[in-house]
Amino acid sequence: MKIARITMTWLCLLGLIACQSYEVSVNDNVLYTPLPLFHPSQVKDEALRTCVQQTIEDQTITHAKQLTRLSCTHAGINNLKGLEVFIALRELNLSDNALQDLAPLSKLGKLEQLLLRNNQLLSASPLLSLIKLEVLDLSGNSLLACEDITQLRTAVNDNQGEFVSPAQCAQAE
Repeated sequence: MKIARITMTWLCLLGLIACQSYEVSVNDNVLYTPLPLFHPSQVKDEALRTCVQQTIEDQTITHAKQLTRLSCTHAGINNLKGLEVFIALRELNLSDNALQDLAPLSKLGKLEQLLLRNNQLLSASPLLSLIKLEVLDLSGNSLLACEDITQLRTAVNDNQGEFVSPAQCAQAE
């Protein structure tokens, strides 16, 4: 009898876990309602918001701090305002967009991998506060000023990481 009760309890729990994205009810009484997905309303750029929303849906993200990996390449993104709400991001790929300003990224202190190939970046100074970077790719940003590149390269190398600078800055080093 006791074994049957324990088995039944486990089966019920497994059933609830398997149905975590569905509302569970018995006799019209709701037993479980899943948390709503996070809505990235703070993200101003429509292309970025669309990419973030798709990632939230794919990964069933209910809180901003659950998003740790984001890839939004070839999306036509030109503004990162609002992305700073995702403070747990560790990997971010924004290659092949139209980005110029990286200021919102300065708040993402957990970033370890940042890919920004082929954008229209003007300054890398907002990235100087990202001390956990292990991979940083700035190649293909022909407008990027080279002042902060040496310091960024040193920081990434100190983390035993990989740094790829734009062609014009590689020649200046």
